[in-house]
Amino acid sequence: MKSLDQIVIALILLGIAPHGTAQAVDDFATPSIAFADVNLVRPEQGRIDQHRTVVVSGTKIIAVGPTASLQPPPGAMLIDAGGAYLMAGLAEMHAHVPHQPASDEYMQDVLFLWAAHGITTIRGMNGEPSHLELRGRLARQEILGPRLFTAGPPFIGKKIKTAEEASRLVIEQQEAGYDFIKVHMGISRVVYDAVATTSTDRDIPFVGHVTAAAGLQRALEFGQPTIDHLDAYWPALLRDDADVADIDYGLLGAPLTPFIDAAKLRTVAEATRDAGVWNVPTLSMAEKFVSPIDADAAELGLQYMPHRTVNGWISAAKGFQKNLDPHAVAIFLNYRKKFVKALHDAGAGLLLGADAPQILNVPGFSTHRELQLLVEAGLTPAEALTTGTINAARFLGKQDTFGQIHAGLDADLILTAGNPLEDIAALREPLGVMLRGTWVPREQIQARLQLIAAKNREP
Repeated sequence: MKSLDQIVIALILLGIAPHGTAQAVDDFATPSIAFADVNLVRPEQGRIDQHRTVVVSGTKIIAVGPTASLQPPPGAMLIDAGGAYLMAGLAEMHAHVPHQPASDEYMQDVLFLWAAHGITTIRGMNGEPSHLELRGRLARQEILGPRLFTAGPPFIGKKIKTAEEASRLVIEQQEAGYDFIKVHMGISRVVYDAVATTSTDRDIPFVGHVTAAAGLQRALEFGQPTIDHLDAYWPALLRDDADVADIDYGLLGAPLTPFIDAAKLRTVAEATRDAGVWNVPTLSMAEKFVSPIDADAAELGLQYMPHRTVNGWISAAKGFQKNLDPHAVAIFLNYRKKFVKALHDAGAGLLLGADAPQILNVPGFSTHRELQLLVEAGLTPAEALTTGTINAARFLGKQDTFGQIHAGLDADLILTAGNPLEDIAALREPLGVMLRGTWVPREQIQARLQLIAAKNREP
């Protein structure tokens, strides 16, 4: 196998010199590319296929086979990977795409942060009309970034009061072209039922939070397609004799942790499986909300976000954490991991999602932290990676489009020096990323990241 330096030098020679922070896809694109002598990472099968060649033409993978027998087409750009590892791009299934009036430059920076970390698909969970246009721009590859699936504007309790209004808004969002209905906190049981019923009748998934007024059992009865943040699970896991009437358990339910009946983890996980409900645990989001703040930690990637945004995040986190007991926090986070493992063991669907950009959760960086936390929860690296590859494709009904490396699928790829089935962190700094046939080598990634960091330095 070639050394990392040899591979990087080869990629630099194939790279394109940066000439600005926001770049169009045409600045990167090449007609045909062949990755020679790669080790294919197949997390869905828990294996590595060694010494393979993958040929890409346009946006598609057109051939996969042994390097010894598969010859790249004439004129193809050859990437001699020398035994580097190639796997399907990741899907971030709880993303927050910036809203207007954020600048287009900031929007493209955020999209690039995901792309730079091998995230080639995102599910936007707080949509607006401009995101429908953005979805088209990304699909047409007018700008560089992941493919986008987007929910509409969230259904929030203080804004929506009646079942009739809720049903009307579901229909309006479906007709506008959104991919999902986003349920947020605070809506009444009547409104939740109307959203669930109308969404089911109109064949548009309703996803996100589980309002306290509805509760987990109602969400499972309706088969809410995804529950995000492990919402509503803590009340459902309480001991039968627990008296929590006077406890304000807040956003994540942390104060309820001392009253959890560990024997219920399996039962509730199996009920989730039987209901066909997927979960996006967002372990990284919970960790950032309740853990001590280290704003200088390089792995957070805060240097790539606007200084004002970072200061706001730190202030919000400190406010949320001011009355938390560190020992109780550790127990709470450990129980979240235990429940994720219970869901996995029960066969309930899990999807990769970190909830970024959000408090101290930077796009890309937080997704890789989420993968690490899934491994810490007890999943193997291969099992963790399936949450962001084939699982995402299956949930979205796009198995024939992305999520694996096969001829005929979109060329969404990550090239890494190390084997991510042995060490999930091998994906953190890819040698290059391909988004639907557009190749972005490491040198180009680093140059663009440096530009983003430079403009976000404290004045």
